[in-house]
Amino acid sequence: MQKIQNSRIYFIGIHVLLLILLFTSLYAYSPWIRIKVKEIIMPADKVYTIAHRGASGYAPENTIPAFELAIDMKTDYIELDIQLTKDHVPVVIHDGTVNRTTNAKGYVKDFTLEHISKLDAGSWFNEQYPMFARDKYVDLRIPTLKEVFERFGKEVDYMIEIKDPTSNSNIEALLNEEILNYDLSAHVAIHSFSEASLRRFHSINPAVPLYQIVWYDFPVYKISESYVNRLKTYAVGISPNFQKINAAYVAQAKNSGLKVFPYTVNYQVNMDKAVIWGVDGVHTNFPDRFSEVIKNNKR
Repeated sequence: MQKIQNSRIYFIGIHVLLLILLFTSLYAYSPWIRIKVKEIIMPADKVYTIAHRGASGYAPENTIPAFELAIDMKTDYIELDIQLTKDHVPVVIHDGTVNRTTNAKGYVKDFTLEHISKLDAGSWFNEQYPMFARDKYVDLRIPTLKEVFERFGKEVDYMIEIKDPTSNSNIEALLNEEILNYDLSAHVAIHSFSEASLRRFHSINPAVPLYQIVWYDFPVYKISESYVNRLKTYAVGISPNFQKINAAYVAQAKNSGLKVFPYTVNYQVNMDKAVIWGVDGVHTNFPDRFSEVIKNNKR
């Protein structure tokens, strides 16, 4: 009987040891397992929803109604893009031209504020997305950054993308001026594809957090240590295109001390992946969908 008992103990002990070895191997080689263990031991304070150009899946991008809808959906940040008019006024529009989102054609930089403020920036949405069309979207205007700040103030946080800084001379100083005018340094983050522009802004106002936007043509599993070190001299995080990253990339970036906010995540399967990978937040055209995913993952 004692021999049988000893055999059982030996059998159980061997299997426990094998399970420990298996878990150790998984932990060592699987970023997903490491992320989940870290979440259990040290859960993230918050996963942020960033409404990409407002709730742009439901309303014309970069317009007041798109921002209002995003706020109604309890987004954490409204993301918006700024360019300068011919008379150096920051206006909220993504493209370098007005061709796609208005009833006119031409470069933003060639329009005065008076001219650009008369364009219809909403009807295109009703034509392209009839399922979400609204009469109130007809004849919407391109807002100035000042108008956005005046309308929403400290009601929400802002993620502002500096567009085409080489063509928008002094845009960083003008942006900072508006931020200070409305006392929004604690409510604004800046991101851009341009490292030079982010560095210029950092030298002007180092209190505002900056995020480097990156675009990858091929899948990327890690960031070079030299690039991480360079990035951390001016930015607090990185915003990569979601389709080309994975759990290993997120784990490495976060272990290096960077925040990770991928873009643009619109489908639930990808939203679930992003949360499982441990991102700090995502840019999405559908902030209500991502908020629901976050809630479901907390249950």
